[in-house]
Amino acid sequence: MITAAFECASELPKLIESLRAQTDRDFEFLVIDGGSTDETPRIIEQCRDVITYSSSGPDRGIYDALNKGVRALRTDFYLVVGADDILYPEAIQRYKAVVRDTGADIVVAEVKIGKMIARGYRPGRAWRGHHKMVTSHSVGMLFRASLHARFGLYSMRYPLLADGYFIKRACTDPEIRTVAGEFLAGEFGVRGSSNRARLQTYCEQWQIQLATGENPLLQYLLFQGRVLKLLPRMLRRQS
Repeated sequence: MITAAFECASELPKLIESLRAQTDRDFEFLVIDGGSTDETPRIIEQCRDVITYSSSGPDRGIYDALNKGVRALRTDFYLVVGADDILYPEAIQRYKAVVRDTGADIVVAEVKIGKMIARGYRPGRAWRGHHKMVTSHSVGMLFRASLHARFGLYSMRYPLLADGYFIKRACTDPEIRTVAGEFLAGEFGVRGSSNRARLQTYCEQWQIQLATGENPLLQYLLFQGRVLKLLPRMLRRQS
């Protein structure tokens, strides 16, 4: 597992406790800290029973941190978990069981997001974006580490959606076996995002769709629809 951490002393302990509660404790846990000045470094040092590797220093954002983690991996598979996420006790055991039973390269599990539960793997929705295909990059997807040798690391061209670019290419490749895991892996930590960040997300999503071969006209219309829907909220915020 890989966690990109920064100033998360109030959140990280809950994740760590959920890892201590795993029915299968045979895993590595890498924490890549962006140079936190709160209690995060102290928590990392106090939790070496779970944290098998850590580094600390400035980075260029979450995907730069995740790339550092990917480079340091010693396992065949990995799971991304945010500092404010929680894994349910049987998550690791169930992920391993799906890989063992199916030979999957990617496992997409069910994830609780707020009050909603995201379920299933829907490749037929690729035209709408990676977020309509899978449940959640964090908590909800187990990846074969060697996929990065084929598709590259998380691209720094997409500061908000580099995971989407990686997921879209990997999951739409006919040689990659992606399997839906019919189990609830855990809870994704929901954080608010500004309208500006949401607009940037839409822009990156549009760029990714074009870069992965989707119909340009259709993607332009989808992008315009999302922006028009967001516009009233942006105008209210400015008034």
